[in-house]
Amino acid sequence: MIAPAQPGIQHCINANVCYIRGRAVRIESLQTMAHPETKTIALTLGDINGIGPEVILKALAQWSPPPQVRVALVGPASALRFWQAKLQLEQSIPLISSVADWEAPAAVALVQADFGEPAIAIGSWSKASGAAAAQALLYAIAWANKGMVQAIVTGPIAKVALAAAGYNYPGQTEFIAERLGAGNFAMVLMAGRFRVALVTTHLPLREIAPAVTAARILTKLRVLQQELQQRFGIATPKIAVTGLNPHAGESGLLGDEEEMQIKPAIAQAQQEGIAASGPYPADALFGRYASQLQAAESGGALSFDAFLAMYHDQGLIPLKMQGFGRAVNYTAGLPVIRTSPDHGTAFDIAGQGIASPTSMIEALQLAVDIITARGGSRTV
Repeated sequence: MIAPAQPGIQHCINANVCYIRGRAVRIESLQTMAHPETKTIALTLGDINGIGPEVILKALAQWSPPPQVRVALVGPASALRFWQAKLQLEQSIPLISSVADWEAPAAVALVQADFGEPAIAIGSWSKASGAAAAQALLYAIAWANKGMVQAIVTGPIAKVALAAAGYNYPGQTEFIAERLGAGNFAMVLMAGRFRVALVTTHLPLREIAPAVTAARILTKLRVLQQELQQRFGIATPKIAVTGLNPHAGESGLLGDEEEMQIKPAIAQAQQEGIAASGPYPADALFGRYASQLQAAESGGALSFDAFLAMYHDQGLIPLKMQGFGRAVNYTAGLPVIRTSPDHGTAFDIAGQGIASPTSMIEALQLAVDIITARGGSRTV
């Protein structure tokens, strides 16, 4: 049930309890509401026809932000009501007029914005669902640009629906980065300390080789190095770079991208003080690393702090095999933190109540860890 926002404090009866429209609220909640150090996360519902609203509602039923963090839900109020009723997850979520004037004592609230009431067609994308997803992103980005939110956590969208609504992007990463003015950024998938960044993201295979250039690789290495240092507290991150071709090109026999593009980029990065190495054959590299990850669960050391893979499936298949359902999509190089779960809209199971919120919880927690300066290098 979505409750109306509460107005300002009326009076306090002692040092611990104040009244807001007849309701007693502990002073800790009021301090959180007004404290200048309070951080805000914008959480978009994603495609309203997929599992985004479900995993968000389930996550908020199982997870709560710490006292200094609040979560602003962004999406059609009618869609949230629909999914609450459908899933019988009717936790009270206050409705607030804006992020700037947050008066509700709750740590989670839905921002009242102009979405209308888009029709919901469970399990299939539509132009309307794409438009609602885009509009939620635009609100969150606008707030970030104004310094009103410190992190954006995005529910999964359907790229085809986004395109149908007039926003032709490979994904939310590029949509957000462009509007936040980030010229250089990198998609990074994380499962605990297993971090994989990508040189290319959502490209057809036939377009990947021409896109693997020394300049692009070097840019991604710089972004990844800076992110690991500044937001994850790793002073000298060690980054393993994969090859593009089988056996990392076999000295040019199986392709020359390693010799012509990847090795020069690594050499330049090393000159700049980046601890990058490679190119390594991807299959052998990730195969060897799997045993290290298992040992790391008990505190064992890791050879690398991050990997830079040349294309989507090369890096994400091993990542998702290691941490599927609990991995997080993280965008490096943005002025604010952006995370999302590691899965898509899952239209095939939408509305069945079986979608797991684990990855969404991890995405929220990672955002909290970083914006509260408690570190983002924890083990999931």
